[in-house]
Amino acid sequence: MKISSSLKKIIVSNARLKLINIFYSNINDIFFVRQLVRLTGEEINSIRRELDNLKNANLILPEARGNRLYYGVNPEHPLTLDLINLALKSTRLAYSIRKNKLKIGNIDVLFYSYEYATKKQTLDIDQIDILIIGKIKSVKELDILIKNEEKIIGREINYMIMDEKEYKLRRQKRDSFLIDFLLKSPLIIFGNIIALNNL
Repeated sequence: MKISSSLKKIIVSNARLKLINIFYSNINDIFFVRQLVRLTGEEINSIRRELDNLKNANLILPEARGNRLYYGVNPEHPLTLDLINLALKSTRLAYSIRKNKLKIGNIDVLFYSYEYATKKQTLDIDQIDILIIGKIKSVKELDILIKNEEKIIGREINYMIMDEKEYKLRRQKRDSFLIDFLLKSPLIIFGNIIALNNL
């Protein structure tokens, strides 16, 4: 079942689901009502109602600029990181990888670095944006999807692939790259890190 289909059963309002995906896939951006109407394709009254719900839950904050009222993510809310993770599971790249998993191969865990997930700028040119652990049978297929995403976001995505054996060896040896990556609170987009660590 698609992540978006699963979420529709939990979040009954389609407009709210779309707003969560927009806000938490773009946490550094602010949006005004009519812009959100265009982006979601929903009726303006539905968007206003759901914005009020999200605002009352303190998940988003209003900001007046000139004669317009904008809304943006409340970075201090305790659920912000969870909602970023939730939104990213159902958006472009993660969805494309899931959809093409038979061609790509078996992915045990797919991580996004915190910086990549939150679109935070980093000066570290060696920073890994995405770490994939599994048995990949077509790196070419995966690379096509990542190149497509690069065109959309307008920047290069640094990714790294390792199989279970390499991951286990690096973890046992306390490999500085792996430990550093895991200590920076990466988001698990899909997979089971607990099962992987028990190998």
